Amino acid sequence: MNDFVLLVDDDINLLHGLSRALRNQPYHVLTARTADEAEQVIRRHPVSVVVSDENMPGKSGTEMLGWVAENCPEIVRVVLTGFPNPEIVRRAVREGKVFRFFSKPFDTVDLAEAILQGLEIHHREKAAARGVAAV
Repeated sequence: MNDFVLLVDDDINLLHGLSRALRNQPYHVLTARTADEAEQVIRRHPVSVVVSDENMPGKSGTEMLGWVAENCPEIVRVVLTGFPNPEIVRRAVREGKVFRFFSKPFDTVDLAEAILQGLEIHHREKAAARGVAAV
């Protein structure tokens, strides 16, 4: 278990609940309550997947995921939101280059499946990058 998944949400109860629901998965779960805290965690740990709420104080999830896409493009990005609308989805895809988008409430089994798919993509892209670098 060498992979790290970062959960970002200002709702501490949601973070605790998701951490518990994902505790038996084959990866380490890290948490952050703000976009700035998430960026610090990403600088300290080799994060493979970020799952972020959209509506947070300060920077939005899309803004934070845009930073991730620009600075750590190998990290797979997932958005959660309690207020889905077409413009938020378009912005998240355009700015955050997200892999999946979930509306709250969501099924934790579906989220766990998306995280595992994200890990597969992350590993495939890292392997491809190593292959290109070796040439």
